[in-house]
Amino acid sequence: MAALCKVVPRLRCGVRYTSSRFVGTSSGASGSDQPASDLPKSGFAAAFELQSELRREAESSAAGGSGSSSGQQESFASLLRRSPLIQMGPAKDKVVVGRIFHVVQDDLYVDFGGKFHCVVRRPENGERLQRGSRVRLRLQDLELTARFLGAKTDTTLLEAQAVLLGPLDGRDGRDNQS
Repeated sequence: MAALCKVVPRLRCGVRYTSSRFVGTSSGASGSDQPASDLPKSGFAAAFELQSELRREAESSAAGGSGSSSGQQESFASLLRRSPLIQMGPAKDKVVVGRIFHVVQDDLYVDFGGKFHCVVRRPENGERLQRGSRVRLRLQDLELTARFLGAKTDTTLLEAQAVLLGPLDGRDGRDNQS
């Protein structure tokens, strides 16, 4: 049993919780030497105290300025109405710009800022399309889902569906030459 309990020699007074037991610690000092609230906090307690202090400061600064508090009174519906995703409207046939973040043989994985990335085929003359290239896409669906036979819920492929229109840089270069 003594092996399970760990006595911390630098702690002068108080009680230390170790290995599912309370262990009293003493190093010859009286109990009034250092109160428990003055001991340095670590881990979750320190992080919680810091976040609580930051929250109190933010609340006090918001209470001081009346213009800031009006932003906190907005409803979720009004915030959602003004979000870029809702402002975009239906995603079908929207032309967006994306960046290739992964290439596997002739498949290009493109991140366009949606919920999911899309996977498109590399065109025949697409040797220039490498990782990091910016491309234009025509969105067909933001999320590929289907309900399979007998299923009660949709299953998602965690991908969007889009058609590759070409590189963004190549299109801009041709427009500038004409």
